[in-house]
Amino acid sequence: MRKRILLVTLLVSVLGIVLLSILFSDVFYRQSIEAVGGQLQIYMNVFSAERQNEPLDSATAAAFSEELGGVRVTFLSAEGEVLGDSDADAAQMEDHSGREEVAEALETGEGFAVRDSATLGYDSVYYCRAFTEGGEAYLVRLAVQADSGLSIFVDALPTLLLLLGLDILICLFVAWIATSYILRPVEKLTQEAATGAGKEVHTDYPELQPLAKMMNDMNAEIGAQLTRIRADRRIEKLVLGSMEHGIVIFRSQDDVLLINKTARRLLGYEKNEPIDCFTADAEVAALLAAGEPATLARKIDGRDYSFRFTFGEPANVLLITDMTDIMAAARSKNDFIANVTHEMNTPLTSIRGFAELIGAGAVPPERLKSASDTIIKQSDRLSHLIRSIINFSAIDSDDLPDYEVDLSEVVREVSATFEPSLRQKNIAFTEEVEDGVKVLSRRERLVEILNNLVSNGIRYNKEGGSLAVRLVGGARPALSVSDTGIGISKENQGRIFDRFYTVDRSHNGAGGGFGLGLATVKKLCRRAGWKLSVESALGEGTEFKIEFAPRK
Repeated sequence: MRKRILLVTLLVSVLGIVLLSILFSDVFYRQSIEAVGGQLQIYMNVFSAERQNEPLDSATAAAFSEELGGVRVTFLSAEGEVLGDSDADAAQMEDHSGREEVAEALETGEGFAVRDSATLGYDSVYYCRAFTEGGEAYLVRLAVQADSGLSIFVDALPTLLLLLGLDILICLFVAWIATSYILRPVEKLTQEAATGAGKEVHTDYPELQPLAKMMNDMNAEIGAQLTRIRADRRIEKLVLGSMEHGIVIFRSQDDVLLINKTARRLLGYEKNEPIDCFTADAEVAALLAAGEPATLARKIDGRDYSFRFTFGEPANVLLITDMTDIMAAARSKNDFIANVTHEMNTPLTSIRGFAELIGAGAVPPERLKSASDTIIKQSDRLSHLIRSIINFSAIDSDDLPDYEVDLSEVVREVSATFEPSLRQKNIAFTEEVEDGVKVLSRRERLVEILNNLVSNGIRYNKEGGSLAVRLVGGARPALSVSDTGIGISKENQGRIFDRFYTVDRSHNGAGGGFGLGLATVKKLCRRAGWKLSVESALGEGTEFKIEFAPRK
């Protein structure tokens, strides 16, 4: 600010001196021209008094010029013809009737003109007067050279530069004193506010008192906010530190905003380091890449924990809950259901055999044929449901190692098993499978995925529709199953992977679907770290796509 004030003061002062110099040069120039004009009028009066009756030739003009100290004298006729000139040959001079001073003298009796010479650096001042002798009119013109306005300014330039130098020194000195006097109270007030540690600032200058009041109000408000923030931080630390649940607020694996003691201990997190499980765990990494809210089950030090991921802006949240007791109860329940359903297979087999006897004619067929068909159908359906429940429950407890599977071979074998179903609904089937596509998994898992996707593509397809299975290899293999069936509405696409949820309720219990197929597919894909996506439009068909993890 001090430099700016000094610069502005100096600039204004310099511009003022330069403008005044130009103005004074112009005034002096005008005054000098007026003085020269007056002098020429006096010279003309001398001619009128002493030489009016002499011949109007160049000799007379030269004599009169010498008498006047070198003033140029020119005699002209009333028509503007040069009769004589003290500085040039009259015979070679052009007609002067168009000259400003001559034209004015012919009209009013006398004329005055100034013509500048940019190359010579001076101006020529002309004065012309009309005379009458013996009834004939003639003109006499006198001319002298005078300094031009530019030459006057140039002559004054050394003095101007000297004045500018003195002005700069004086301006710098005065401006420095003035700015020091003006800014010192402001600097003192600012320093007091910055180093006062929240204390009130004071000033003896009335002009600065509003500023001091504003600073005091701001300091009071900031102090109150800091107090509230400190209190909130203490409460936050108390709450987070005493929580049994682990909580992590993060933007990415490398950008952790907040993590409490429980989460720090469970995840083995060190300050300013990335969270290992976000990259080392394929299922967690796939979930983070998808950005979909989800809950995962994990074992840490022999205990079961639930990892609940919630995604949003500007940060994401991971809530870690100890589910050991709950999972133990759930496992007991699952074991019970698995045992019960396993034991139900035997009576169901008996029901099927009895129904077949009835269907063979042991009783009147008009009454028992439909009943036997129903028993057979329901027994098959119950067996299928039991198998689905057992299979879905067994995924979480599946700890068998993965191995390399030829997915191309699996796709062709599974597709071949659906030929009767495809012919029954008159569905055109397309199979585009690259050879030698291999993924790290287990054969039964891939068969389960394909069975569910293809059977859904047939079950929810239109009569005479089409079904396509495509498999491409490369660094990241991909499998897609697309149909021309009933499609899935936008609001249902987020729920189709939930257990026991079916899009078309008319098929529930009638077409063999229990809502476990897609849930099983998603569970297997998430466990393996594969990306599962769906694209569908209501009434136009559906495409499921699985992008397998890249091979290392």
